[in-house]
Parts: sequence; structure tokens; C-alpha cells
Amino acid sequence: MDKGDERKKQFLQVALDVFIEKGYYGTSTREIARRAGVSSGLLFHYFSNKDSIYLELVKVGVEEMKIDTEIAMEAPYEYLFQTMKKVFKQIESNPSFGKMFVFMDNVQHTVVNEKDITSLLESADICKQWIPIILEGQQRGEFREGNPHSLCVAVFGAIQGIAQEKVRIPSTPLPKTDWLMDMIVNRTK
Repeated sequence: MDKGDERKKQFLQVALDVFIEKGYYGTSTREIARRAGVSSGLLFHYFSNKDSIYLELVKVGVEEMKIDTEIAMEAPYEYLFQTMKKVFKQIESNPSFGKMFVFMDNVQHTVVNEKDITSLLESADICKQWIPIILEGQQRGEFREGNPHSLCVAVFGAIQGIAQEKVRIPSTPLPKTDWLMDMIVNRTK
């Protein structure tokens, strides 16, 4: 990673914190630059305006939400289990990862006139991605019976809440992955 990429990543980290703290409308490029310890001019060298910073953060968040559906369909239980383990490991070791959960939740509830953001959010809809995988797991007897959308909301809503609590109170202990898996796994087979 070259120095320019590192600097851009640093600005995004600072912007992530400011957007979480102040929301989209309460955030200014001046505040981001101030917290990054640079001039607004330097920030504008990397980003044209607040919207471009916000859009870049949404892109990062969407990328983190994507799954490999083909691999997941081959082994739904194992893929979900490994995904949860990876998410919890990241939440524990990388505070920015948890912050991205908070940020992306806020994005869902912020009206920004940006077609790109709407399109990105639709492409990363977690339940749209996971419902076919849950259905496959149900057909294999790996996942409990029930509405796959409801199961998706239960599992991923719990993960979202855990990430948000970890950001709010960093000393919060994370649950065991098996506890969340119990929400979806068919234990009667």
C-alpha cells in the first residue's frame, strides 16, 4: 500500500468515527479534516466532498457484507458457522470492523439523494443474499424449519446488535458462535 492509499484509509477511519458520532447531516469535511489533523485542502486532494467520503465508506461496508453464494450453497451450515467466527474475530480485534456495522445501519436510515448508495445497499441486502442459503440448509436438514427470512433477521439482527454493543462498550464479551447457531440449526436431526 503506497503512502497515498494509507492516507486515504486514515481519512476514512476518521470519517467513519465522525459519521457515527454526528450522523451524515451533522458531519462536515472541516470536522473530518480537523480530527485527522490536516487542512481541508489536503482532505479535498483525496475526496471531492463529503458525499464522496460517505460513498467510499458505503462501498467499504458493502464489500464487507458480500458473501460467496456458490461456496455457501455447497455447505450452508459450515459457511454460516465460519462466517460468524470470522465476524466475531474481526469485531474483537478490529474496532473499525464493528463501527462499520453501526455506520451501515445508520446508512439504511439516512436519506441521502445518491442513486449509487441506494444501488449499493440493494446489492448488499443481507437477507436477499442469505435466504437461498438458508433454504438450502433447511432442505438438507441442517437448519430448523421456519420462514427463512425470519431466521435470517433473527441471526443477523443478533450479530448487528452484538457489533453495536461492542462499539458502544468495548469491554463487552462476545457470545460463543454456537449460541447464535442454535437460533438456526436443526438440533432434531
